[in-house]
Amino acid sequence: MADKPIYYGSGKSSPMYYGSGKSSPVYYGWKKPMYYGSGAYGGGSYGGSAYGGAYGGSGGGGNDDGSVIGTITIGRMLRVVSQRWLSVFVFLLVGLIVAFAVYRISPTIYEATSEFTMDMRRSSGSRGHSALSEATPDYGNTYAEIFNTRISDWRSDKVVTKVVQQYRAGHPSSTVSDEEIIGTLAGSELDLVRNSRIITISLRSKTPALCAALANAYAEAIESFTDEENKLRCDKAVSQIHGNVEKKRREVDKIAKQLLDFRTANKVDNLRSSRDTVSQGLSKTTGDILALEAEETQLVEWEKMLAAVQKDPSSYGNLSTGVPRAQEIAAEFRAYQDAEGQYQRLLFSYTDNHPDVITAKKALELAKRRFLDAAARALLTGRSTLRVTRNQLANLRQKQDDLRNELASIEQRIVLAESGLGQLEAEFGVANRVLEGLIMDENKARIEAESNNEIVRVGRPAGVPSKPVLPNPTLIFGAGVALSIILGIVFVLIVDNLEDTVVNLADIEGRLSLKVLAVLPHVRRKKREEVARFIVNDKYSQFSESVAGLRNLLDSPRYEALSHCMLIISTQPGEGKTITSCSLAIAYAQAGRRTLHVDFDLRRPRLARIWDLEITKERSFSHVLQAAGAEKPDFKALVNQTPVPGLDVIASIAPDGVSPSTIFGSSSVSYFFEWARANYDHVIVDSPPFGVVGDVVSLAVMVDSVIIMCCPDRTHFKPIQYCSRSLTEAGANIIGAVVNDIEVSSAGAFTPHSHGHGYHKYGYGYGYGYGYGYGYRPKDSDEDGEQKGKKKKGRGKKGEPEENKPEETPSSEAGSPSPKNVEQETGNGGPASPSETGTSSTSAPNRGFADGE
Repeated sequence: MADKPIYYGSGKSSPMYYGSGKSSPVYYGWKKPMYYGSGAYGGGSYGGSAYGGAYGGSGGGGNDDGSVIGTITIGRMLRVVSQRWLSVFVFLLVGLIVAFAVYRISPTIYEATSEFTMDMRRSSGSRGHSALSEATPDYGNTYAEIFNTRISDWRSDKVVTKVVQQYRAGHPSSTVSDEEIIGTLAGSELDLVRNSRIITISLRSKTPALCAALANAYAEAIESFTDEENKLRCDKAVSQIHGNVEKKRREVDKIAKQLLDFRTANKVDNLRSSRDTVSQGLSKTTGDILALEAEETQLVEWEKMLAAVQKDPSSYGNLSTGVPRAQEIAAEFRAYQDAEGQYQRLLFSYTDNHPDVITAKKALELAKRRFLDAAARALLTGRSTLRVTRNQLANLRQKQDDLRNELASIEQRIVLAESGLGQLEAEFGVANRVLEGLIMDENKARIEAESNNEIVRVGRPAGVPSKPVLPNPTLIFGAGVALSIILGIVFVLIVDNLEDTVVNLADIEGRLSLKVLAVLPHVRRKKREEVARFIVNDKYSQFSESVAGLRNLLDSPRYEALSHCMLIISTQPGEGKTITSCSLAIAYAQAGRRTLHVDFDLRRPRLARIWDLEITKERSFSHVLQAAGAEKPDFKALVNQTPVPGLDVIASIAPDGVSPSTIFGSSSVSYFFEWARANYDHVIVDSPPFGVVGDVVSLAVMVDSVIIMCCPDRTHFKPIQYCSRSLTEAGANIIGAVVNDIEVSSAGAFTPHSHGHGYHKYGYGYGYGYGYGYGYRPKDSDEDGEQKGKKKKGRGKKGEPEENKPEETPSSEAGSPSPKNVEQETGNGGPASPSETGTSSTSAPNRGFADGE
């Protein structure tokens, strides 16, 4: 887009019509007038793109590239930073505060440096010995190569562990933890001093003594680590000889172990003692076997006798006390004998059937049965004892066999021990002499390898530092300022890209590429009807002058051909399209034009309520169009007169039984526009919001031009971009946008002066583009001019009431403005004042602003 919109002019004194500032009269920057169909709108409307051509290139602000920040260009960055410099300044202040906080809370760090030297020596004999040549590593030809190769070893965990051990050994009373030591060592730096063999170790810590002690311990640990590596290299150099030594040593150890094991396991005295012990055990076992065999024989005899007693109780004789239950059996046998004697005595005296005989007989049988039961129990006990005895006898016999076998084995081992001991002692002596010879060869090779070592020695130890190295105020504050500025710029770019509402004039003309035709201030009224008729009641307000300026701009040669039939649209409800269309229609009527205001918002008609019209269905615009169908209705019968002379209104009532989508698709709408164009100088169409319904596209292609409403902090970019693109693709002529509902205190953001165009503002101290003092008020208006003006407002010329007189307009006396008047009208970001456009008290003729040209 150009530096400024072409319709503002250059601000020079030369006359022009929204031109380029050249000395010759031009129209809108061209050398000849250019209207619709060429130049400004030629080639597919707006110069070959949805928003380009006369508007300065492709549509949009170039910020919608899909990223969060948007397209980054120098021009956009300068624009956004200039608009939101306060946010960047806040980021800068926060960055300085954070940098100061970081500087204050950053710990004090000290640095200590120690040194050690490194020397690589190569003896001439090492390269002649293949084993030594292979064992000596090649770290490079220069000390820089050696340092870069060895630094990874010096930073290894093994070296860190040695550093901790060295520090603990030198400072046994230190309370510093291993984790703190390791953390300090992690930040150490090792550097090779150029053109030398000196290597420096730098450590940083909060404690000066700690960093100095760790730096010295680090150098000592590297020296110890290098010495151990030298030993390892020597071991590698003699590894072959050492392998033979270790092999022979293992062999000698094996023989010595065998000899020791043999002596331990095959001692003759121990074997003889074991033989005597086994012999004694065998003798005792044999004696036990003989005793059990005798007991077994006695138990067998007792078993036979008890079995015979059970068959014939009279065969019972005396039993030894060793017989199981011998006393019990003897008692029962005596009881049996007593019962038998008693029975024999009674049988001798009485017969068998005598009761006493029978009783004695029963007692005899009972005693006999008890005797037999006792004998049976004794027999069972004896048999059990016999089984136990036989089991013990079997175990003893097995033990006897084991002892005999063990005794034979011991005798055999005694013989072998005496013959093998001499052979092992001879083998051990030979192996030990061979091992001593190999050890001597290894020592000779190790001495030769020690002449090829890397020597590291501690040089200058580190001293305790007295001055800290951190925090660095220059670095902290410099980084804070740079980072805060970068973050602030990124933040404002993100906010600028994500902000979807119109904020100022640059948003509309830059990002939307739409011309701002007028800026309407906020009117403090409670009801919509009062705001819509505001310029009828107050003709000298800022709002009235703004609407008059819009009317004068549309009457200019640039827009004269496009202002006959105009459509006022918005992208959402509540942006003021009805109020603006009504105010513009009143302004045209006050200028003496026959004006028709049509309410095409058939779903939510508003004009009837604004003008307090009582309309029936027979005179309702939507109902008549619905009923007409393809026929041509009598549109003249729908016209309603208003208190404003020259202004007619066609309104509708609530769409009960009406289908607006069907109406817009019928031919009666085309008939209406033909009739309206033929009977009125201007036709102002109030439409439904774009995007809510699809009626706007149908209306836009039937009118001469389209004006889009924008409301700050309410209108969104994407809907208005989509609206502009859709209408342009459909063939509509979008001539610009009207910014509505601007507070007087913030109106400066919507004037060209606030965006660097170099224009001046009109004003009465409001910071807004319009004010009093241009011939609208009586000459005797002073500081109380507003109250006095109200008192004198009721009378016009010749003492007639002003509301009954025709409206005074800027074009009432001069039929057309001069080039100077047009420049004053638009080049300063607002309409020309009435005094500058030839205002008179007479009524204006019924013709356009540029009728005379």
